[in-house]
Amino acid sequence: MNIKTIVIINDFNYVQGGASKVAIDTAKLLKEKNFNVYFFSAVNKKEDEIEGIKYISTNQHEALKEKNKLKGAFNGIYNLKAKKELKRLLKTLDRETTIIHVHGWTKALSSSIFDIAFKMKFKVVLTLHDYFTACPNGGYFNYPKNKICHLKPLSWKCIKCNCDSRNYGFKLYRVLRQFVQNKIVKLNEKLENAISISDFSQKILKQTLGKNTKITKIYNPIDIDETMEKIDLSKNEYYLYVGRISKEKGVDLFCQAITDLNYKGIVVGDGDEKEKLEKQFPNIKFVGWKDKDEVKEYMKGAKALIFPSRWYETAGLTILEAQSLGIPTIVSRNCAGSEFVKKENTFENLEELKQQVRNKKLEKQVVNMKKFKISNYREMLLELYNNI
Repeated sequence: MNIKTIVIINDFNYVQGGASKVAIDTAKLLKEKNFNVYFFSAVNKKEDEIEGIKYISTNQHEALKEKNKLKGAFNGIYNLKAKKELKRLLKTLDRETTIIHVHGWTKALSSSIFDIAFKMKFKVVLTLHDYFTACPNGGYFNYPKNKICHLKPLSWKCIKCNCDSRNYGFKLYRVLRQFVQNKIVKLNEKLENAISISDFSQKILKQTLGKNTKITKIYNPIDIDETMEKIDLSKNEYYLYVGRISKEKGVDLFCQAITDLNYKGIVVGDGDEKEKLEKQFPNIKFVGWKDKDEVKEYMKGAKALIFPSRWYETAGLTILEAQSLGIPTIVSRNCAGSEFVKKENTFENLEELKQQVRNKKLEKQVVNMKKFKISNYREMLLELYNNI
């Protein structure tokens, strides 16, 4: 294809999480290569718009944060306004020279955006940042039991299982949303091109994607400063966690291990478990959300980054960011991030984590950072676009 236009689709036009960051970075990279770039979102912040990129937004709220709960539920299941606005945009574009690249859709836009794109016969690429193509709650995770779920998605056992982080009512909402997405819109069946961001997640997701779906592995890009001086770890004093503070992320394991060992620990991030953990572990310093430059400074001062996730994850950008700075990483063996570290730097439970933290000869992972460079990401992405 002679690609001229790319429509980036994401629930948010600002950095709300890892998927949003990659969506925004992708739009920037494509604009720098003089493509005609549109950014289509539901939740929009005017101040976060980038010059030279055309923004189109439905100007809605995140579905579950809508004041009118019934309206929010309908939008989450099948957002008619998003479908209408995207259809209006696509009518102005040439399907022969346009790629639609979706990053996030489950928090506001819904699968209606796929429905109209398929019906209008546009080429669609989906980056698999999570497990929402397969699992109703997007993580193969049972929140009440705080463990990975192995049930077949949308099986009767799955539908009966109260795995939601809120209550069973929300689980039924997610089941209905998944039913519309995969049985009516038929996302998995009609999707022809998907991008996986790790071998771990690809192995799980390819089981539920259609037979005709071509999966290309392209690692999420990270900023790499090749001119930075080597960090002297002997001067560093604390262990670090960076990310969302929620049950599935295993932040309590980090806090418990550091507390039991009487070491210094810092948590960068926010989430619904933050207040509870602050009270439970007063010795741990919680500093809230920080921008990327501030996070980098915290990483530079760490003896090691700990990635204690209980759920599968799809990659783990913070692991690679720490390694690019020369900071050792300790990673849960049960998540996708484990493929980016040596086996000796992984753990399966609290005792193993404490053993790793005590390890004075913690291995620095020797990673070929070239494959995570922004330039490499752009080259592989354009190759994929042109081969569709």
